[in-house]
Amino acid sequence: MTHVRILENEIDLTNPDLFREASGKLIADLAGRLLVLPEIRSLRVNPRTSTARIGFETAQDAKRSFLERLLSCLEAGHSHQHADKSSDYEIKSETRCWVREGQNFAPITFLYPGSGLIRLEDPRLASSTASLASQILDLLATRPGIRGIQHQSQESAILIRFNPKRIDADAITDEIIATLSRQIPLLSVSDPKRIPMAVSTTTVGLGTLGQLLIPAATPVAAGILIATNYHAVRDAAGQLTKGKVGVPLFHTALLTCSIVTGQVLAFALTDWSLRYWQRRWRNRLVEETEVTLQETLPTLVQIRHVGSDGIERLASPQSIRIGDRLRILKGEMIPADGRVVEGIGLLDEATLTGTPYPARKQPEDKVFAGSVLLAGQIEILVENCGQDLKVEKIGREISRTAALIPMDPLLNARIQSLGDKTALPVLATAGIGWAAGTLITVGAILHQDWVSGPFFAVPLVTLQHLRECLAHGLVMRHPSGMMRLAESQFLLLDGDDPALMSPSVRIRSMSPAISESNAILQAVVGASLYLGDARTGLFLRMAAEMGIAVKQPNLVLMTADRIEVSEGQHRIILHYISDLSLGVEIDGKSLGEVAFEGSAVPAAAELVRSAQQIGFDVFLLSSKPERETEEMATKLGIPLHGGDLDPEGKVRFVEGLRARGVKTLLAGSNACVSALAPHVYASISLGEMESWPESSDFSTQGRYYPAVADLLHLAQRYMPEIRENNRKALIPNLLCVAGAFGGLLNGITSGVIANIAVANVDRDSSRKLSRHPASRARVSLPKI
Repeated sequence: MTHVRILENEIDLTNPDLFREASGKLIADLAGRLLVLPEIRSLRVNPRTSTARIGFETAQDAKRSFLERLLSCLEAGHSHQHADKSSDYEIKSETRCWVREGQNFAPITFLYPGSGLIRLEDPRLASSTASLASQILDLLATRPGIRGIQHQSQESAILIRFNPKRIDADAITDEIIATLSRQIPLLSVSDPKRIPMAVSTTTVGLGTLGQLLIPAATPVAAGILIATNYHAVRDAAGQLTKGKVGVPLFHTALLTCSIVTGQVLAFALTDWSLRYWQRRWRNRLVEETEVTLQETLPTLVQIRHVGSDGIERLASPQSIRIGDRLRILKGEMIPADGRVVEGIGLLDEATLTGTPYPARKQPEDKVFAGSVLLAGQIEILVENCGQDLKVEKIGREISRTAALIPMDPLLNARIQSLGDKTALPVLATAGIGWAAGTLITVGAILHQDWVSGPFFAVPLVTLQHLRECLAHGLVMRHPSGMMRLAESQFLLLDGDDPALMSPSVRIRSMSPAISESNAILQAVVGASLYLGDARTGLFLRMAAEMGIAVKQPNLVLMTADRIEVSEGQHRIILHYISDLSLGVEIDGKSLGEVAFEGSAVPAAAELVRSAQQIGFDVFLLSSKPERETEEMATKLGIPLHGGDLDPEGKVRFVEGLRARGVKTLLAGSNACVSALAPHVYASISLGEMESWPESSDFSTQGRYYPAVADLLHLAQRYMPEIRENNRKALIPNLLCVAGAFGGLLNGITSGVIANIAVANVDRDSSRKLSRHPASRARVSLPKI
């Protein structure tokens, strides 16, 4: 008999006969039956306690209906209680659970190898930068009783050491499952509980009271400050034993000096300020992420629904259903994924595909929500809507990545290192101040704030680069991805991806009447903006090389085989002679034609050239025969290549690079990145969004390799921009030093100036974010 206990968002099932001896097949069957209920978030079976716990989410008024459906599903499976228990996989000393991921359940395994040990195994932990590992580390790092957390990426596992007397193994498991079974809320990055202010506010109040009215309050405030900063003193001691000077030692020196000189209020104000800036950067991260989402996701007031009678009716975007027919006019955003059924249009879909030029769409072509119709008019048949939209999935990736920024261990290590670099110079300056003055001088010098600035610079510059990635059709999926990309030095290309060798287009010939006149060529390039294919990019590059300014003409007519535009008093016509030839007319006079041909040089050669100019060594890795691989490498301009490599050989090759300390960047198909990403330093996957590997640092829906070149150039600016942001704190902090040596400042006044330094970093970061919108959502065609 199964006993059922209903909690607020969980249901406990207890059945010793069923769950103690349950086979993997039986529990998988139970998970499959529960999957039909969209409210179910997780299922955990614990043979040690003969229980199963079901996590769910539902509105209060719908809870009764959900429970009735749940019980029906459970009763439907009673006949399975005596299923074959001879399965090869028996659940014995482990907890087996499933967590919902979209429409599927992802299996997760907890093992208990010994007292005080929990081992979590999950394929998503295979990467050293797995976001799941960051979430669990952030979840458990401050829990009482947790002794250590070790991410074993090569074994796709996390090992948790804990004190069984202080925390129960099931409690840890429940917390992890609860984290895995819910989307990371964006506001979690600014959770006030993470940065408590109450104690700091109390010490400021006590310090003020002791300074002005009751001197006995000062020792109380000092005691509280020592207790709350005990971790810094402990870390400082640990640093000294290793011969290292960092922020904990600096913080300890400031605390000691403040108490010795009676400047307890000054330290209390500094401690409060540090916490205030911590809260502020988290809130700023939330605000700017919300702006990014608003600029990325379609925000429509109404749509144009075309009924079966052909009549257009305005409707709410929420009313869109699969199979609806929608009309889109120039300047409007596509509200749903679908295909064109009528009309011809030019779409900006750079955020989704990475192509820098508009895309021409005609009947049967795919269109995606979030794209903007730049020219023409089309009608589409809806094939996806709501949460299934590609742009919605991109939005969820953005939200997830942004929420993980405060948890990312590599970013936090970078913040720590930036602060540590300033500790020794400040302490040395304080030593000179002590020799030349008094401890009051030392206190004023030590109240500089070089620590808070990196907490603004690193997260907000990371978010800024996430926005710029979107403009090139690339989604940043791990917060530290840009930092590792900037540190990479060896580019590995997937020679088995057919898209890598996609040919580029070049001009084979051009009539003299067109090529010999810059004015005519300028008019032709302007008209080519409406071609909406690779020829547009070709014409624009040619104009840029020749120094010809391109103007966007007015569109008069756009059909399947003809483009007609007007520029001033002139009328320019491009008509399709064939797939590789365009006829040109100006003011009714034929000027000949422009003939095109496929180039022997693939489009990805642009990526190779850019990477080599930046300083990358480029290597082509392929399972194809060595001779064929060499031919591909020659066409791409890659001097280093390796063929005849099976999957194991590729892994051995990449592992060999890592063993020699080479920081490798991998760019390739989803399948290649899925196999090799755990073994490289950073990775970029190109392919369908539905199969993006969890371990990829950047992903793009398009297969446009030149977009990766834009990403490499963007990464080159990452660390310089962080350092530039931090330099905004230079002048106020130097004023603290000058004022201290001049005897003009004490701890409190120096702390006020130090806050100006942090405000400068905050302001500069926000200004740069406002300059870089989340996407290139254009209302006009691209211009040079």
